[in-house]
Amino acid sequence: MNNNVIKIGIGRIYEIERTLKDYGVSGKVLYIAGPYVDSLYGNVVRPQIKAVGEIKEQAVEYNTITYAMEVAERVIATDIACIVAMGGGKILDVAKYAAFISKRPFLSIPTTMAHDGIVSPIAVLKRQDGKPKSLGCTMPSMMVMDTGLIADCPLHLIQAGIGDTISNYMALKDWDFAVERGKDEMNGYAYMMSRTSLDALMKTQFDSICPEFLEVLANSLILSGIAMDYAGSSRPVSGSEHLFSHALDYYCDKQNLHGFNVALGTVAVLKIIGEDPSWVISYLKKFDVDINPVNMGIDEDTFIYCMQHATEMRKNRYTYLHEADLNEKKLRLVYRELEEEL
Repeated sequence: MNNNVIKIGIGRIYEIERTLKDYGVSGKVLYIAGPYVDSLYGNVVRPQIKAVGEIKEQAVEYNTITYAMEVAERVIATDIACIVAMGGGKILDVAKYAAFISKRPFLSIPTTMAHDGIVSPIAVLKRQDGKPKSLGCTMPSMMVMDTGLIADCPLHLIQAGIGDTISNYMALKDWDFAVERGKDEMNGYAYMMSRTSLDALMKTQFDSICPEFLEVLANSLILSGIAMDYAGSSRPVSGSEHLFSHALDYYCDKQNLHGFNVALGTVAVLKIIGEDPSWVISYLKKFDVDINPVNMGIDEDTFIYCMQHATEMRKNRYTYLHEADLNEKKLRLVYRELEEEL
């Protein structure tokens, strides 16, 4: 079996044909992309797929578990040899899960960098009630990330990716805490990968979102994805801040990008456990990542409710929140500090 192939850099979108051929792909290839992204780059991608095999197409209408299973059924029933998907998280998650179910190689072409899901072995899809569900799968067999395309995507999607990587700090603190309490086991290699992902971003010489910085961010997000793969779970990059984010997904009327939610969760939980989050705040402000809860449409009562109910989101994920003082008076104070400082 071929190893995973990851290519990052400006102009990489022209290397799709070579990537597929090197991986040994031939026969029918299912191409999946949203209409907007396809209108921008489809004329570059399609001819490269046609040079490898017979192109079939699928429009992603929903990012539900049911729909991803329908795509997988089509792949199996019509003898598709490989899936190629281009777009943001929703499209890539549908394709990733369909590839996992159908046991076909998958080439991922991300056009945004909003979170570490671009290469993670996890797909976030919606249940029948519309709530998100994280599903274990496999990393993409191949990934081609053209940072030139990413530079053209909306700025807030890049800022969300910064927020998601920063949240590794809280996730690793929670993992250490859970191991110390005898509630989890350590995977040293996965821990190191997540830490390296965080350090690469924190120690970058760049202080603006330029093409060189995008390459650093891309590598950080990919390292996070690989850390999950080694751990066999999201533990290296997901702690109390992610539990808080999941609670917001369920209970907050305003839906924000995941990366902003977990960055807010990181700063808030550090305050709750008595640690100084000022270095996180100053780093986020350097890149204009706005996680002020008021601006995010998260009112005081929703913030308190989500923080108090965060530990119910995942039963097997032990964090600082399981032992922290989460009384209403304290959380109101934390919220007001966040409102002022962010």
